[in-house]
Amino acid sequence: MSTTTGMIGNGHSAQLLAMVQVFQQLSRTTNDEEVVRTLLKCAISITKAHRVRLISHDGETMLVECEARCSQNDEVTVNHCRRPVESDALFRKVFDKVSPTCRPVLLGTRSHEREQVGVSPQTYLLENPMLCLPLLNGDGNREILCLDTQPDALPFDEALISCLNILSAQAAVKRENLRLHARIAIENKTIEEVEVALCANKKELAHMQRMSRTGSWRWCALTNMLEASSEFFRIFEIPHERRMPSAKLINLTHPDDLPLVRIALVKAIAARRVFKLEFRIVVGFGEIKYVQVEGHPQTDDAGNLQYIGVTVDVTERRNAENALQAARAELARAHRLSTMGEMAASIVHEVYQPLTGIITNAEACLRWLSKSPAEAARARDSARRVARDARRAAEVFRGLRAVASNSGITKVPVDLDDAIREVTFLLQGELDRANIRLRLQTDVAKPVLGDRTQIQQVLENLLRNSMDALLCDLGTQKSLIVSSASHDTAFAMVTVQDNGCGFGEHSAEELFDALFTTKPNGMGMGLKVCRSIVEAHGGLLQAERREQETVFRFTLPYLNGTSGE
Repeated sequence: MSTTTGMIGNGHSAQLLAMVQVFQQLSRTTNDEEVVRTLLKCAISITKAHRVRLISHDGETMLVECEARCSQNDEVTVNHCRRPVESDALFRKVFDKVSPTCRPVLLGTRSHEREQVGVSPQTYLLENPMLCLPLLNGDGNREILCLDTQPDALPFDEALISCLNILSAQAAVKRENLRLHARIAIENKTIEEVEVALCANKKELAHMQRMSRTGSWRWCALTNMLEASSEFFRIFEIPHERRMPSAKLINLTHPDDLPLVRIALVKAIAARRVFKLEFRIVVGFGEIKYVQVEGHPQTDDAGNLQYIGVTVDVTERRNAENALQAARAELARAHRLSTMGEMAASIVHEVYQPLTGIITNAEACLRWLSKSPAEAARARDSARRVARDARRAAEVFRGLRAVASNSGITKVPVDLDDAIREVTFLLQGELDRANIRLRLQTDVAKPVLGDRTQIQQVLENLLRNSMDALLCDLGTQKSLIVSSASHDTAFAMVTVQDNGCGFGEHSAEELFDALFTTKPNGMGMGLKVCRSIVEAHGGLLQAERREQETVFRFTLPYLNGTSGE
């Protein structure tokens, strides 16, 4: 108050009025640059200095942050710039002086001026006096306000310096408030963003828990109270509560599972170890659900035991597992029935040809015997053919039974080329009547190991399939090629190739499925049985469709595992 009275009494009322106006302007400013601009313009106005600079020191570099100049017609221009100071060493000494004392420093040549303001008697050789005031900006006095006077200006007196101190302090407070407001605004924005992200994460977590049917929970052993997510309460179909006693959930456990659940929980809590249980609960109007509960022990800040964990609704999974087990049992039963059906169809398919031969030859024998006189020689030939076809039927039965029972096949050395020629000889009459040209290319010098009857059964089935395919193809030369050769050192290969209608758009592997057929009156078992026979011999049967031809090939092992080459 005394300082202000002295200022008014000494004719500084204009300076006081300027200070009031500056305070009003500072209260309305909203950014740091405007505060600095107002401070520098007011400092020039009340001190009649020709230049005012705001200089900062970041510990390494001295920079002029802002500069105000007064022209000859008393116009003040303010320039916000960041540039190095002209006298770096001088201003470093000023900072060293101002920082510990927080008092202004007067630089000039007239000692009585320094004595008036009570500054250090140290003299700096400057052209004009310069006043340096610290800015109390909360940053460790790392800024100073430097005023350069006119050559004919009055000296800086104590009242004027006090006025400048008040202005700089007010500006520093305003700048600090602006920085705090900006920091608070940034922090508020950050908090708002965090709250928005937290809300989104909470919604996403609730959505994911709903999708996965997983509820989270926390149980305190001291209070026996439980806190859980909304999905947890949805699983148990009870109203949502912030906290609830765990006994309420125990009462929902299925009576048959309750003893085991109690024992498992008591043991886990006593040992403070993880527990994982799966049991049934009874919810709503008697609906049974399967839940899987997993809990992990923790201790709070007071050392009290608590468990955090999840509860998963696994009802759909358990129902699916039960349905799968029932389906597997039904599938096994259907498979057994299907196997019996396939076996019956295989017997009918494979025995049909020998039985037909037996009937035909028996009828022929009767006709020869009924003639007068009887043609005994021809009757004997027919009887021999009956016996031959009967033996062949018996061999077919034996082979099918061996394949079906997995009892093994009686394997002996077989002349593969001779077996092929025998089958083609038996079918030659049918080939001739169908106008099918047969070409043999046999070249296996070493015997194979297998059952001759079953090998011939496979070959006959493949030849008849080719003949059926050729009969439906009219207007072309019907060609059937049967060849045998060494596939490698351990296997011989037999190939049946025709230029018939093939198997259409079906895949080659479909041909070997049971009950699949491309013939109008087919049973779909021939190729299935053929593949079983070949695989029982240790070989492989495959089909291939070429541009104008259909090829079936199968392999058989050599007697001693080496080719005859």
